[in-house]
Amino acid sequence: MAKPVSITVSHDLGREAALNRLRGGVDSIRDRLGLVRMQLVEERWEGDSLHFGVAALGHTVHGRLDIEEALVRVEVTLPWMLAIFAEKLKLGVEKQGRILLEKPKA
Repeated sequence: MAKPVSITVSHDLGREAALNRLRGGVDSIRDRLGLVRMQLVEERWEGDSLHFGVAALGHTVHGRLDIEEALVRVEVTLPWMLAIFAEKLKLGVEKQGRILLEKPKA
């Protein structure tokens, strides 16, 4: 059975600055995925939303990232074979999101 996973990362950058950070950070995310034998196979921006696909362990997981004024919401549905990785995925996405959205120190 598929497992839906919803992740939110709050920020105080505003929608436009968060969008610029995340658009600019996709290359670093792609590089990090390669380190853990995953591959970004789809990347399609529609306004403030990124539709993506990540291939891992012979499966492709599709999801959506929505950028809002004070948070970023990530929604994916894991196939049952990958559902055991849901918590690890959630923690990793939250950590990477905080890194990309952290305000620079003054």
